[in-house]
Amino acid sequence: MSLGFIAAHIQKKIIKKLMMIITITKNKIDQIFVKYARTYKKSAKHNLTLNSELEEIIIGLLLGDLFAEKIKPTSNTRLQFKQSNKNKPYIDHLYSLFKEYCNTEPKETTSIEKRPGRSELNISIKFWSASLPCFNKFREMFYDSSGTKFIPLNLEELITARSLAYWIMDDGYKSSNGFYLCTESFTLKENHKLSEILKNKFNLDCGTHKHTNGYRLYIFSTSKDRLLQLIQPYLIEHFYYKFDLK
Repeated sequence: MSLGFIAAHIQKKIIKKLMMIITITKNKIDQIFVKYARTYKKSAKHNLTLNSELEEIIIGLLLGDLFAEKIKPTSNTRLQFKQSNKNKPYIDHLYSLFKEYCNTEPKETTSIEKRPGRSELNISIKFWSASLPCFNKFREMFYDSSGTKFIPLNLEELITARSLAYWIMDDGYKSSNGFYLCTESFTLKENHKLSEILKNKFNLDCGTHKHTNGYRLYIFSTSKDRLLQLIQPYLIEHFYYKFDLK
């Protein structure tokens, strides 16, 4: 065997070994980069704050279907935005407002709602925000230690026309004469308090009606025009039907 052949063979093995080292090193660098990117993204979101408009919107949404959750007592708060899939334009609108605070886009989910004598397939669309410090005050503001939602004592100071508009879009529907808000999750006393707040803050005349699962707030027909005047600047086109708008 010639020295040239041996040298070529050794050179080939060295090159192969070097290529393996380079590949392993590149993979490790890629892993470190991905990990760093995720950490940086998480860290950047951790320092996010909310402007006054988003805070007003959250106040209104928490009076409706918005859910503020702490996965663990020591964790930060995340928000769940959820609607029937027929309200996809509304969810898309909310996502456009809170996209910066989220890690994933809205997704459809299905569930079976069982009722006496029948079951019903529900298709909903929802998205979660990241768990962030900027949402913690809303969890403390609207939930007790057991996770039950309640009306903040200073709601009259907090709620604005923008808040009201998002509450209406989130959880309201028209009746033949007036307008209902689905407030069954609140007690009768809290419903009376909400009625008082809407009168004091917005001059809306309201009552409380008994429903199957509790009580609903009812805005009288005499205040329906006043209600529309307050919320129309914030009402998205998808919900014009609630006020017979075109």
